[in-house]
Amino acid sequence: MGLLDGVKVIDFTHAYAGPFCSLNLADFGAEVIKVERIDGGDQARTWGPFKNDYSAYYASFNRGKKSITLNISSPEGKEIIFDLVKDADIVCSNFKAGTLEKYGIGYDEIKKIKPDIIYASISGFGTEGVLSKFAAYDNVIQAISGIMDVNGFEDKAPIKIGPAIGDSYSGLILYLGIWIAYYHRLRTGHGQKVDVTMLGSLYTLLEYPILEYTNNGKILSRTGNTSHYCAPSDIFQVKDGYIALTVKNDAMWETFCEKMSLQQLFQKEVFQSNEKRVANKQCLKKILSPILAEKTMGEMEALFADTQIPISAVIDIVQSLEDPHLLARKMVIEVNDPVIGPLKLVGNPMKLSENEPILDVPSPMLGEHTIQILASLGYKAGEITQLKERNIV
Repeated sequence: MGLLDGVKVIDFTHAYAGPFCSLNLADFGAEVIKVERIDGGDQARTWGPFKNDYSAYYASFNRGKKSITLNISSPEGKEIIFDLVKDADIVCSNFKAGTLEKYGIGYDEIKKIKPDIIYASISGFGTEGVLSKFAAYDNVIQAISGIMDVNGFEDKAPIKIGPAIGDSYSGLILYLGIWIAYYHRLRTGHGQKVDVTMLGSLYTLLEYPILEYTNNGKILSRTGNTSHYCAPSDIFQVKDGYIALTVKNDAMWETFCEKMSLQQLFQKEVFQSNEKRVANKQCLKKILSPILAEKTMGEMEALFADTQIPISAVIDIVQSLEDPHLLARKMVIEVNDPVIGPLKLVGNPMKLSENEPILDVPSPMLGEHTIQILASLGYKAGEITQLKERNIV
């Protein structure tokens, strides 16, 4: 039994942001009923990588869920939704604002059926504002939020952050919002709508540059791998790859120079304070780069193992799958998918002392649970057959 056993979620999510939220609900035992189109289901089913003609991407983001195919534009389909909602706790979606309202299953309609429902939605821009009707993808959100402008190197064009952070981060914000609303419902008996935007989620990550401008009138330039606030803080090449290190303050700088036998460098006036090191960080890197290039990753990690100076090898994806710490934290898991077979996935980073996440339930085939779910709602076999013949389910 999972921590969220008994929590029922009607899941209209698709692609990335929404499924990432409902994945975390399923991982801890909630019954997540994924409502999919009858003509192909979630678009992520068509996204690679593929194994045995099945999307590993879909399998990863939809483990532990149930699938019902449903034509929500039909009156009968809408009635089935209302039946599902009657004993549900949460509704999740990540359509463009107004989409489910167009089908008569928006928050105002759903709360008439289930007044204490928690209706949680992600969209690019939200339900209010001049951009509310526009669709969005991660790269667009990174651009319009301003986060792309602060990423990259000072003398180069802005650079998109690699992973789809607009999707994943907004999914986590929605997950947080759901549990705030759920706690409020436990205390008051009242449900509510949780409205999260990809734009707003990413904008919260710009606290530093916004504070610099609003308080000091300073527009921070792009810094590449360095920092505006401490130095050295950068990526350095070593004999067998790259390392990342950060020397946060003057005490760390003294330790760094001592460990690296750089007493003469420590004595240089131009590097005597963190402020001076930041102002001269490019000069400092030119001095340090050839010195560190003579070291190996292992030598650097051993050298600073007993200090508070953070340092790490820059590892690649293949190395991450074999990393002993990630394995110990169960961040690399293997599930036995009935279609794909053995499948390595990323685990859940939330570790609770009393409740392990449930990570070994495979993703559903399209419509796999349709008959089971309809039967649980009281539909007879003949009625289900008729619904299938009429392309309602």
